[in-house]
Amino acid sequence: MSFVYDERTSASRYVDVVWHTVDTSDGTYLASADARWDMIFTVGAHGSRVLLSGPSSQPTVVPYVAGNRNLGIRFAPGAYFTHVPVDAMRDRTVALPMPSPDTFVLAGSSWPFPGTDGVLVDARVDALVEALADRGLLARDDVVETALAGDPVPLSTRTVERHFTHTTGMSPRRVRQIARAREAVDRLQRGGGIADVAHALGYADQAHLTRDLKRLTGYTPGQSRDRDEPV
Repeated sequence: MSFVYDERTSASRYVDVVWHTVDTSDGTYLASADARWDMIFTVGAHGSRVLLSGPSSQPTVVPYVAGNRNLGIRFAPGAYFTHVPVDAMRDRTVALPMPSPDTFVLAGSSWPFPGTDGVLVDARVDALVEALADRGLLARDDVVETALAGDPVPLSTRTVERHFTHTTGMSPRRVRQIARAREAVDRLQRGGGIADVAHALGYADQAHLTRDLKRLTGYTPGQSRDRDEPV
């Protein structure tokens, strides 16, 4: 791995994790499918950058550059941005305008760039997320989270599907496949045996696990187990 990675959980109901990386060389990273919205803040030799990423349904090649410092917000299941249709952002990442090194523009308004390191960054990220939510630009669909958790949802199958497509641009089945593949990689990296992981997560057999991981993460179970990078 050519970058140093760490993450923290967040107290915000809109956020899953906040991660930090420092790129130690030039290269590329293959990011697994992730049916979540993300924001990435970067500071490097050529200035600052803010990226907004929509939910991804397939692996994505992400370049990294030596010396860059990055901060990412991985939003919670069901959290979504309201100012742009999800179909316009699925499997897409856009750079947001930055009128100054300290501000970026989202939905026609300027917002503070939180930075990428330092003791105040976590508090600034939390404040930014809450401000986006207060302005109605960030919302959360509890139906999606409830359904993904396996809890009963008192709605018709078609209504649940509409909630998923509105927030992720994907069907519930696809989102669950992605979540299961990511869980499989996490278990493999923590030492789980391939056959055991396949059985525990309900794959028909090891071949089924291999097909899903290759399609959704870009790696086989064996490669995932030995990969020294986060999912």
